[in-house]
Amino acid sequence: MIPGRRRRAGAVTAALVLLVTGCGGSRPADVPERPVQGNVLDAAEILTPGEEKDLDALIERRNSTTGAARVAVLTVDGAGGSIEDYARAVATAWQVGDEGADNGVLLVADTGERELRIETADGVREAFSDDDAEDVVEDVLEPAFADEDYARGLTEAVDQVYLYAEGSEPEEEPFDWVLFAWVGGGIALLLSAVIGWIVADSRRRRRRADEELRAAEESDPDLRLTEEQRDAYRKYRYSTRGSDAVSNPALWLPLYVANPALYSGGTAGHSSGSSMNGGGGFSGGGASGSY
Repeated sequence: MIPGRRRRAGAVTAALVLLVTGCGGSRPADVPERPVQGNVLDAAEILTPGEEKDLDALIERRNSTTGAARVAVLTVDGAGGSIEDYARAVATAWQVGDEGADNGVLLVADTGERELRIETADGVREAFSDDDAEDVVEDVLEPAFADEDYARGLTEAVDQVYLYAEGSEPEEEPFDWVLFAWVGGGIALLLSAVIGWIVADSRRRRRRADEELRAAEESDPDLRLTEEQRDAYRKYRYSTRGSDAVSNPALWLPLYVANPALYSGGTAGHSSGSSMNGGGGFSGGGASGSY
């Protein structure tokens, strides 16, 4: 190539690089790949494997019972640049939340810069406002991280996000010991009766499911369910009531194979556990802090 043309080509390439990178301005560090499994990425390695597993189990459990929010957690050792820009870029790239619901929430802890961020999607901010996010950062995350009690801080923060999103206040009311002493005996009796009813109802429903399984296999010798499928059917029949319930194991089996989460006793209409389901709508809501 002629030297003059080489210089002009180099100038064009440099201009394109500046254009792609925002004309040389600061930008968030590379966004990490979202977790292959689960909703927690502990890149800073501040959690033990057991703590990370427990935190993810909490998120999956809450996701299975509510659609109000979908929470994911990321810890990094040096995000680079603005924590707000970084959290928004990660939340968008990971697609935190349900598609079309904009109900995602991302908790980011940068241990290198000692910064914290709760990034909220537009759809969840009516119930979990920026002021609420600020309260969680200041009252839960900052004190716990300052004490290096990372697992407690993240666990309590996640729990409070779901409480706010569901319309509940996470603050505890003062316990009235006098009232408790006065009604304690009645509560104990009532609790005993409730437990007894639950146990009896559980046994009755299990007997009914076993009878349905036995009748279905007797009427169709080719129908052979595995023990896992039989247990799933029992759980399904226990949790599903009314006219919508499928009471024939032969009809239930193909439905279960097609959608195990829906036909194994799970809560219909809720996530099977993941918080990253094509969500978006991260326009800058949330709150930041430091410790």
